[in-house]
Amino acid sequence: MVTKTINIRESAYHALKAQKRAGESYSDVILRVVGGEEKSVCDFLQTIDPTIRSEIAESVKMAKSKLDRVKPRKVSL
Repeated sequence: MVTKTINIRESAYHALKAQKRAGESYSDVILRVVGGEEKSVCDFLQTIDPTIRSEIAESVKMAKSKLDRVKPRKVSL
């Protein structure tokens, strides 16, 4: 990975630091904030608190179960 050193004002650093999430690098923050790099849903979910991820997973499972009862999937052999 190539790195570059940049100079920014201290106020810009504090603004960037305020946007930083747990486990995220400053490069990740910059790309997220400026929309410079698309991430997959899995990448996004990794930034969410594990408890919330579990709740999302349960909601998805329940919704899928409801949809399968309304219109079951066809299984191809």
